[in-house]
Amino acid sequence: MLEFIGGVYSAVSQIMDLNWHTLPARPRLSYFKDDHILLIETCSDIHEAPFGYLGQELFGFLLGFTHNQRALSTTLSMNFELGSIIPDMSIRTVAVTRGHLGHRKVHVIGECAFAQDTDSVLCKIKEEIAERPEILMAIMVVIDEHHPYHSPERMSEAWQMLRHETSARSPSSFHSLQGDPARSHDKHIVIAGHTWCHLASVQFHVWVRGDEPINVDDTNNELLARGTLFPNQDMDEVEAMIKKGMEMTQDCLANFSQKVAPGGDISALRNSNASLTFYWHHLLASLAVAVEDTAYARYCSWYNSYT
Repeated sequence: MLEFIGGVYSAVSQIMDLNWHTLPARPRLSYFKDDHILLIETCSDIHEAPFGYLGQELFGFLLGFTHNQRALSTTLSMNFELGSIIPDMSIRTVAVTRGHLGHRKVHVIGECAFAQDTDSVLCKIKEEIAERPEILMAIMVVIDEHHPYHSPERMSEAWQMLRHETSARSPSSFHSLQGDPARSHDKHIVIAGHTWCHLASVQFHVWVRGDEPINVDDTNNELLARGTLFPNQDMDEVEAMIKKGMEMTQDCLANFSQKVAPGGDISALRNSNASLTFYWHHLLASLAVAVEDTAYARYCSWYNSYT
Protein backbone atom coordinates (compact mmCIF):
# COMPACT_ATOMS: atom_id res chain seq x y z
CA MET A 1 0.00 0.00 0.00
CA LEU A 2 1.54 3.25 -1.15
CA GLU A 3 0.84 6.91 -0.42
CA PHE A 4 -0.08 8.94 -3.50
CA ILE A 5 -1.14 12.46 -4.29
CA GLY A 6 -3.77 13.50 -6.81
CA GLY A 7 -3.05 12.74 -10.47
CA VAL A 8 -0.56 9.95 -9.78
CA TYR A 9 -3.30 7.30 -9.53
CA SER A 10 -4.35 7.74 -13.15
CA ALA A 11 -0.72 7.68 -14.32
CA VAL A 12 0.02 4.46 -12.41
CA SER A 13 -3.21 2.92 -13.68
CA GLN A 14 -2.20 3.67 -17.26
CA ILE A 15 1.26 2.18 -16.75
CA MET A 16 -0.32 -0.98 -15.30
CA ASP A 17 -2.71 -1.23 -18.26
CA LEU A 18 0.20 -1.08 -20.69
CA ASN A 19 2.58 -3.41 -18.85
CA TRP A 20 0.57 -5.85 -16.74
CA HIS A 21 1.34 -8.71 -19.16
CA THR A 22 4.87 -8.82 -17.71
CA LEU A 23 3.42 -9.80 -14.31
CA PRO A 24 1.95 -13.19 -13.21
CA ALA A 25 -1.54 -11.63 -13.10
CA ARG A 26 -3.16 -8.27 -13.74
CA PRO A 27 -2.99 -6.16 -10.55
CA ARG A 28 -6.10 -4.55 -9.07
CA LEU A 29 -5.90 -0.92 -8.00
CA SER A 30 -7.97 0.65 -5.23
CA TYR A 31 -7.49 4.36 -4.51
CA PHE A 32 -8.41 5.85 -1.14
CA LYS A 33 -8.71 9.47 -2.18
CA ASP A 34 -9.19 10.94 1.29
CA ASP A 35 -5.92 9.41 2.54
CA HIS A 36 -4.10 9.56 -0.86
CA ILE A 37 -3.35 5.84 -0.63
CA LEU A 38 -3.13 3.43 -3.57
CA LEU A 39 -3.61 -0.27 -2.78
CA ILE A 40 -2.10 -2.57 -5.42
CA GLU A 41 -3.24 -6.20 -5.22
CA THR A 42 -2.14 -9.15 -7.33
CA CYS A 43 -4.30 -12.25 -7.37
CA SER A 44 -3.24 -15.84 -6.84
CA ASP A 45 -5.09 -19.15 -6.80
CA ILE A 46 -5.03 -19.16 -3.00
CA HIS A 47 -6.39 -15.62 -2.88
CA GLU A 48 -9.25 -16.51 -5.21
CA ALA A 49 -10.22 -19.86 -3.66
CA PRO A 50 -12.34 -18.74 -0.65
CA PHE A 51 -14.76 -16.56 -2.59
CA GLY A 52 -14.72 -18.90 -5.55
CA TYR A 53 -16.34 -21.40 -3.19
CA LEU A 54 -18.45 -18.98 -1.13
CA GLY A 55 -19.72 -17.29 -4.28
CA GLN A 56 -21.21 -20.58 -5.48
CA GLU A 57 -22.99 -21.19 -2.18
CA LEU A 58 -24.34 -17.64 -1.86
CA PHE A 59 -25.45 -17.58 -5.50
CA GLY A 60 -27.32 -20.83 -4.90
CA PHE A 61 -29.11 -19.17 -1.98
CA LEU A 62 -30.08 -16.20 -4.16
CA LEU A 63 -31.52 -18.59 -6.75
CA GLY A 64 -33.60 -20.23 -4.02
CA PHE A 65 -36.08 -17.36 -3.85
CA THR A 66 -37.74 -15.29 -6.54
CA HIS A 67 -38.26 -11.56 -6.82
CA ASN A 68 -39.66 -9.32 -9.53
CA GLN A 69 -36.87 -9.43 -12.11
CA ARG A 70 -38.72 -6.82 -14.16
CA ALA A 71 -38.12 -4.44 -11.28
CA LEU A 72 -34.75 -5.55 -9.88
CA SER A 73 -31.59 -7.22 -11.13
CA THR A 74 -29.45 -8.90 -8.46
CA THR A 75 -25.90 -9.93 -9.29
CA LEU A 76 -23.08 -11.70 -7.49
CA SER A 77 -19.75 -10.62 -9.00
CA MET A 78 -16.06 -11.18 -8.49
CA ASN A 79 -13.74 -8.18 -8.80
CA PHE A 80 -16.45 -5.76 -9.88
CA GLU A 81 -15.58 -2.09 -9.47
CA LEU A 82 -17.61 -0.21 -6.88
CA GLY A 83 -16.61 3.43 -7.23
CA SER A 84 -12.83 3.64 -6.84
CA ILE A 85 -12.55 0.25 -5.09
CA ILE A 86 -12.76 -3.33 -6.36
CA PRO A 87 -13.89 -5.87 -3.75
CA ASP A 88 -13.03 -9.53 -4.25
CA MET A 89 -16.74 -10.36 -4.17
CA SER A 90 -19.93 -8.32 -4.08
CA ILE A 91 -23.67 -8.85 -4.19
CA ARG A 92 -25.64 -5.88 -5.50
CA THR A 93 -29.10 -5.06 -6.79
CA VAL A 94 -30.00 -2.50 -9.46
CA ALA A 95 -33.50 -1.16 -10.13
CA VAL A 96 -34.58 -1.53 -13.76
CA THR A 97 -38.03 0.11 -13.64
CA ARG A 98 -38.74 3.45 -15.26
CA GLY A 99 -38.34 6.24 -12.76
CA HIS A 100 -35.90 4.22 -10.66
CA LEU A 101 -33.25 3.32 -13.25
CA GLY A 102 -29.78 3.39 -11.77
CA HIS A 103 -30.94 3.10 -8.17
CA ARG A 104 -28.78 0.42 -6.61
CA LYS A 105 -27.88 -1.22 -3.35
CA VAL A 106 -24.78 -3.18 -2.39
CA HIS A 107 -25.72 -5.93 0.05
CA VAL A 108 -22.55 -7.97 0.61
CA ILE A 109 -18.82 -7.50 0.10
CA GLY A 110 -16.00 -10.01 0.55
CA GLU A 111 -12.24 -9.56 0.81
CA CYS A 112 -9.40 -12.08 1.09
CA ALA A 113 -6.02 -11.28 2.62
CA PHE A 114 -3.20 -13.58 1.48
CA ALA A 115 0.46 -12.64 1.50
CA GLN A 116 -0.50 -9.08 2.41
CA ASP A 117 -0.98 -6.86 5.42
CA THR A 118 -4.36 -7.48 7.06
CA ASP A 119 -4.58 -3.83 8.11
CA SER A 120 -4.58 -2.74 4.46
CA VAL A 121 -7.51 -5.07 3.75
CA LEU A 122 -9.42 -3.73 6.76
CA CYS A 123 -8.73 -0.22 5.46
CA LYS A 124 -10.17 -1.27 2.11
CA ILE A 125 -13.32 -2.66 3.75
CA LYS A 126 -13.76 0.57 5.70
CA GLU A 127 -13.54 2.56 2.46
CA GLU A 128 -16.09 0.29 0.78
CA ILE A 129 -18.52 0.78 3.67
CA ALA A 130 -17.92 4.54 3.66
CA GLU A 131 -18.86 4.62 -0.04
CA ARG A 132 -21.82 2.23 0.38
CA PRO A 133 -23.05 2.52 3.99
CA GLU A 134 -26.08 0.36 3.20
CA ILE A 135 -23.85 -2.76 3.00
CA LEU A 136 -25.46 -5.49 5.12
CA MET A 137 -22.58 -7.94 5.45
CA ALA A 138 -18.80 -7.88 5.06
CA ILE A 139 -16.74 -11.07 4.97
CA MET A 140 -12.96 -11.10 5.35
CA VAL A 141 -10.86 -14.24 4.92
CA VAL A 142 -7.30 -14.12 6.25
CA ILE A 143 -4.88 -16.76 4.95
CA ASP A 144 -1.45 -16.87 6.58
CA GLU A 145 1.69 -18.79 5.70
CA HIS A 146 4.06 -20.13 8.34
CA HIS A 147 6.74 -17.77 7.04
CA PRO A 148 6.72 -15.09 4.34
CA TYR A 149 7.71 -16.71 1.05
CA HIS A 150 11.20 -16.17 -0.35
CA SER A 151 12.83 -17.67 -3.43
CA PRO A 152 15.67 -20.21 -3.13
CA GLU A 153 18.95 -18.76 -1.93
CA ARG A 154 21.95 -18.90 -4.20
CA MET A 155 23.82 -22.23 -3.99
CA SER A 156 21.04 -23.81 -1.92
CA GLU A 157 19.92 -27.37 -2.75
CA ALA A 158 16.97 -26.06 -4.81
CA TRP A 159 19.16 -23.49 -6.59
CA GLN A 160 21.76 -26.08 -7.58
CA MET A 161 19.18 -28.68 -8.59
CA LEU A 162 16.66 -26.55 -10.49
CA ARG A 163 18.39 -23.38 -11.60
CA HIS A 164 20.59 -24.97 -14.28
CA GLU A 165 17.94 -27.11 -15.96
CA THR A 166 17.50 -26.19 -19.61
CA SER A 167 13.81 -25.29 -19.24
CA ALA A 168 11.20 -24.89 -16.56
CA ARG A 169 9.57 -28.11 -15.48
CA SER A 170 5.92 -28.85 -16.18
CA PRO A 171 3.55 -28.85 -13.19
CA SER A 172 3.51 -32.66 -13.02
CA SER A 173 7.30 -32.88 -13.30
CA PHE A 174 7.78 -30.23 -10.63
CA HIS A 175 5.39 -31.86 -8.15
CA SER A 176 6.85 -35.34 -8.81
CA LEU A 177 9.91 -34.14 -6.85
CA GLN A 178 7.91 -34.00 -3.60
CA GLY A 179 9.24 -36.44 -1.05
CA ASP A 180 5.71 -37.06 0.24
CA PRO A 181 2.91 -36.18 -2.23
CA ALA A 182 0.32 -36.38 0.57
CA ARG A 183 1.83 -33.29 2.14
CA SER A 184 -0.09 -31.03 -0.24
CA HIS A 185 -3.26 -31.98 1.65
CA ASP A 186 -1.65 -30.42 4.72
CA LYS A 187 -1.09 -27.26 2.64
CA HIS A 188 2.68 -27.81 2.62
CA ILE A 189 4.89 -28.05 -0.50
CA VAL A 190 8.62 -28.77 -0.03
CA ILE A 191 10.69 -29.60 -3.12
CA ALA A 192 14.48 -29.85 -3.32
CA GLY A 193 14.71 -28.81 0.30
CA HIS A 194 12.88 -25.53 -0.32
CA THR A 195 9.45 -24.56 1.04
CA TRP A 196 7.48 -23.23 -1.92
CA CYS A 197 4.20 -22.83 -0.02
CA HIS A 198 3.14 -23.71 3.52
CA LEU A 199 -0.20 -22.46 4.83
CA ALA A 200 -0.48 -21.88 8.57
CA SER A 201 -4.12 -20.87 8.98
CA VAL A 202 -7.35 -19.82 7.27
CA GLN A 203 -9.58 -17.58 9.37
CA PHE A 204 -12.94 -15.93 8.68
CA HIS A 205 -14.32 -12.63 10.01
CA VAL A 206 -17.97 -11.73 9.31
CA TRP A 207 -19.69 -8.45 10.17
CA VAL A 208 -23.37 -7.63 9.71
CA ARG A 209 -25.07 -4.26 9.84
CA GLY A 210 -26.99 -3.08 12.89
CA ASP A 211 -28.84 0.20 13.14
CA GLU A 212 -25.70 1.99 11.94
CA PRO A 213 -23.26 1.19 9.11
CA ILE A 214 -20.89 -1.72 9.74
CA ASN A 215 -17.96 -0.83 11.99
CA VAL A 216 -15.14 -3.36 11.61
CA ASP A 217 -13.58 -2.09 14.84
CA ASP A 218 -16.70 -3.07 16.80
CA THR A 219 -16.38 -6.30 18.81
CA ASN A 220 -20.12 -6.70 19.47
CA ASN A 221 -20.77 -10.46 19.23
CA GLU A 222 -24.26 -9.75 17.89
CA LEU A 223 -22.70 -8.16 14.79
CA LEU A 224 -19.37 -10.00 14.46
CA ALA A 225 -18.38 -13.64 14.13
CA ARG A 226 -14.92 -15.17 13.84
CA GLY A 227 -13.99 -18.72 12.95
CA THR A 228 -11.14 -20.94 11.82
CA LEU A 229 -11.28 -23.25 8.80
CA PHE A 230 -7.67 -24.49 8.97
CA PRO A 231 -5.79 -26.08 10.66
CA ASN A 232 -8.66 -26.81 13.08
CA GLN A 233 -12.20 -26.28 11.88
CA ASP A 234 -14.46 -24.11 14.03
CA MET A 235 -16.96 -22.44 11.70
CA ASP A 236 -20.34 -22.66 13.47
CA GLU A 237 -20.51 -18.97 14.44
CA VAL A 238 -19.33 -17.91 10.98
CA GLU A 239 -22.00 -20.04 9.32
CA ALA A 240 -24.72 -18.56 11.54
CA MET A 241 -23.58 -14.99 10.85
CA ILE A 242 -23.38 -15.50 7.07
CA LYS A 243 -26.91 -16.96 7.12
CA LYS A 244 -28.06 -13.94 9.12
CA GLY A 245 -26.49 -11.58 6.56
CA MET A 246 -28.15 -13.37 3.65
CA GLU A 247 -31.55 -13.32 5.39
CA MET A 248 -31.07 -9.56 5.85
CA THR A 249 -30.32 -9.37 2.11
CA GLN A 250 -33.56 -11.24 1.38
CA ASP A 251 -35.54 -8.75 3.49
CA CYS A 252 -33.78 -5.83 1.80
CA LEU A 253 -34.72 -7.18 -1.63
CA ALA A 254 -38.36 -7.38 -0.58
CA ASN A 255 -38.35 -3.78 0.66
CA PHE A 256 -36.45 -2.55 -2.40
CA SER A 257 -38.84 -4.36 -4.74
CA GLN A 258 -41.84 -2.81 -3.00
CA LYS A 259 -40.27 0.64 -3.31
CA VAL A 260 -39.52 0.49 -7.05
CA ALA A 261 -42.66 -1.48 -7.99
CA PRO A 262 -45.43 -0.50 -5.53
CA GLY A 263 -48.25 -2.97 -5.39
CA GLY A 264 -46.13 -5.85 -6.64
CA ASP A 265 -46.54 -9.26 -5.00
CA ILE A 266 -43.54 -9.92 -2.74
CA SER A 267 -45.13 -12.74 -0.72
CA ALA A 268 -42.99 -15.39 -2.43
CA LEU A 269 -39.88 -13.44 -1.51
CA ARG A 270 -41.00 -12.78 2.06
CA ASN A 271 -42.01 -16.38 2.67
CA SER A 272 -39.18 -18.11 0.84
CA ASN A 273 -37.59 -21.10 2.58
CA ALA A 274 -34.31 -20.77 0.70
CA SER A 275 -31.59 -22.58 2.62
CA LEU A 276 -27.85 -22.13 2.86
CA THR A 277 -25.59 -25.11 3.60
CA PHE A 278 -21.81 -25.03 3.70
CA TYR A 279 -19.56 -27.91 2.67
CA TRP A 280 -16.23 -26.65 3.94
CA HIS A 281 -14.36 -29.75 2.79
CA HIS A 282 -14.95 -28.51 -0.78
CA LEU A 283 -13.11 -25.27 0.04
CA LEU A 284 -10.32 -27.21 1.77
CA ALA A 285 -9.93 -29.34 -1.37
CA SER A 286 -9.79 -26.18 -3.51
CA LEU A 287 -7.14 -24.73 -1.22
CA ALA A 288 -5.06 -27.91 -1.50
CA VAL A 289 -5.05 -27.52 -5.28
CA ALA A 290 -4.38 -23.78 -4.95
CA VAL A 291 -1.35 -24.46 -2.74
CA GLU A 292 0.11 -26.72 -5.44
CA ASP A 293 -0.61 -24.18 -8.16
CA THR A 294 0.85 -21.31 -6.12
CA ALA A 295 3.99 -23.32 -5.38
CA TYR A 296 4.44 -24.04 -9.09
CA ALA A 297 3.78 -20.40 -10.06
CA ARG A 298 6.44 -19.29 -7.58
CA TYR A 299 8.89 -21.80 -9.02
CA CYS A 300 8.24 -20.58 -12.57
CA SER A 301 8.59 -16.94 -11.54
CA TRP A 302 11.91 -17.70 -9.83
CA TYR A 303 13.21 -19.84 -12.70
CA ASN A 304 12.21 -17.32 -15.38
CA SER A 305 13.82 -14.45 -13.47
CA TYR A 306 17.17 -15.92 -14.45
CA THR A 307 16.27 -16.30 -18.12
